[in-house]
Amino acid sequence: MRILGLLIIFMGVFYIHVMAIAPVTDELIKEAQEYGKYKSSMEYTEFLTPWTSYEEKAFKLDETTDRAYLYSPFLCLAADSREKVLKGQKVDIADSDKVLQDYGGFLIFSVTLFGQDEQFAKNITAALNQDKKYIAAHQASVPAGAAKMTLADNRVVYMVQAYFYFQEQDTAADKPVLLTVSNENMKRSFYFDLAKIK
Repeated sequence: MRILGLLIIFMGVFYIHVMAIAPVTDELIKEAQEYGKYKSSMEYTEFLTPWTSYEEKAFKLDETTDRAYLYSPFLCLAADSREKVLKGQKVDIADSDKVLQDYGGFLIFSVTLFGQDEQFAKNITAALNQDKKYIAAHQASVPAGAAKMTLADNRVVYMVQAYFYFQEQDTAADKPVLLTVSNENMKRSFYFDLAKIK
């Protein structure tokens, strides 16, 4: 199940658009490529740690803690580099330029939520709050139902992996945002300080 989750994350990274938090320069591209190469042996969730936010009210961090990932250009480039290293392929600037072309104009958040039944995340929506400004998601990709998971201790939980797209022009790249994902039965919040994210 963990491999399936990682596959879903990878698919999301490479088939969605991402915004530029930090200005993309040749130096940033090279740094991201090196980061991806250097960290290629890490487990993917560990690799994503600098771009991860756990639910604000979580009282413990474990495999079922709700979390969100922010896919910045740096992360997309580093993930592309990591994937190429793992496949034994060459990492070059042309590939990075393509990644940047494919991922422009949006802030993308991947959200992993856990609940007790298949429909716990039905009709979820997402919004950003930044300096008292409310920003609704421009687009969302949410599965119809949650995937059933059996944990090591034989507990059964349900997991949803959703993607929320926000237009880059609606946010200030140098200020924190609070991502809120909710429906009529739940509300989850994730804090990201955009100024501190590569």
